[in-house]
Amino acid sequence: MNYNNIVVATSEKEKANIFAEFFQSEIYAAPNNTLPFHDQVSKQVNIIRNRTQNTSDIKWKNITPEEVKWHMKQLRNSATDPDNIHNRYLKNYTSQLIDHLTLLFNSVVDDKHQPSSYRPISLLSCLGKLLERIIKQRLLLELNSRNILPQRQAGFRPKKSTMYNIVRIERYVKSQLHPSKIRRHTAAIFFDIKAAFDSVWQEGLIYKFNDLRLPIYIIKYLISFLESRTATVELDNTLSRLFTLSSGTPQGSPLSPLLYIIYTSDSMNGIPPHIEHGLVADDTALWTSSHQLTNLNDRLQQSINEFEKWCKAWKLKLQPTKTELVHFSIHPRKKYKNPVQVKVENITIQPETFTRYLGMIMDNRLSWRTHLKQVETRIAARLSLLRFLNRAAIEPNHNIMINLYKSLIRTVIIYGYPVLLCADNKIWDRIQIIQNKALRMALGLPHYTSVDYIHRIANIPRIKDYAVNLLERAASTAASSNEMIYHRSLQDILQASRTQQ
Repeated sequence: MNYNNIVVATSEKEKANIFAEFFQSEIYAAPNNTLPFHDQVSKQVNIIRNRTQNTSDIKWKNITPEEVKWHMKQLRNSATDPDNIHNRYLKNYTSQLIDHLTLLFNSVVDDKHQPSSYRPISLLSCLGKLLERIIKQRLLLELNSRNILPQRQAGFRPKKSTMYNIVRIERYVKSQLHPSKIRRHTAAIFFDIKAAFDSVWQEGLIYKFNDLRLPIYIIKYLISFLESRTATVELDNTLSRLFTLSSGTPQGSPLSPLLYIIYTSDSMNGIPPHIEHGLVADDTALWTSSHQLTNLNDRLQQSINEFEKWCKAWKLKLQPTKTELVHFSIHPRKKYKNPVQVKVENITIQPETFTRYLGMIMDNRLSWRTHLKQVETRIAARLSLLRFLNRAAIEPNHNIMINLYKSLIRTVIIYGYPVLLCADNKIWDRIQIIQNKALRMALGLPHYTSVDYIHRIANIPRIKDYAVNLLERAASTAASSNEMIYHRSLQDILQASRTQQ
């Protein structure tokens, strides 16, 4: 193994160090300042650092034992770091442990003058994540109370999911392809940002926190949280040298997704009003329509140029080779004199017949047939596993097998149910066949067993009925969250699906 003219590595230690050199130089290196704006941000961040270090009177409400206890109950059984403190241990807490952790966390975020006071968490993985959860919750309350996060950002936010933007784009495209008046050309572009979380410009993030006038204690914690972080590579139980992470947000941290959302919260500010957009963490999509293809191209290109300009200003890199364009049409084979095409980073992007967006395969007719083929391929091995488990057990427990079906199969075939309910009944016939086959395998029944019988003994509803029930609950949740546009979209789908039945 060799890298960057380094002598060929033979031992595990040398190989691990080559990985460390690669990550430090290629992935986590601090991006260079290429614009006057970058120098301006760097100067401002130095002022922010000095101000936070010299500020002794910081308004900070101490972390309480109740906060620590509540977040400890929410911990998942994730892997440990070198400290070997597992979340399972933390969940079996005592009152003495709660008191010690409360004291520790308050000492971390309190105003101290020793640098060591701000980074004891770097070596305490699970304990560090616990504190990050508490800070994240407080930060979310601040952001929500001031309505800072963009409405179209659905990633890692309470009561929002990937379905939010999938439904939005599906409703928009359908309204343009099947309008009450004149049909319009519609296209969408789906961007790929290179190593999005790892490429966050740390000084830029601190600058934005200060620009948003967030509490000083949170800015101070963030500076400590990001700066001088180190990592090491483990290769076959051999550790590399330590290397510095000069860019990005820490992988696996509960705070990182929220920090990225804040970092990109203004990414769509320069987009023209006639362009729709959707954000789910680092998944960014733009879509629009027009009566004329030339005008459609111009609209898309204008918005792309604005997004490129924003990415350059904030040191994120678009990957044109992984960016995809779809021209939605009811006549996908029709040849146009001026076909839809745009440029990203001076590379021409031609329309694809389908693309993957947030786990759904969207084809240019929104028929969802390509998506269903992918689902059938994906669950083939899971169906075989169900059959094997049923045959391997001497006396298979039907309740366990049904639960396995629900977790392994139904979660996959039902994903995207709001937009799949807009598809024709042939799609749901095929999905129902998958459910019939899976239930027979789970229960060890022959292929000629009637559909009514297997659903009755399994106590499982028909798959489309189950999807409609989920849609009713989703619409109710949207209404309670005051997402009225999303609620109306779900209600329209619900009404249409009941009409089809």
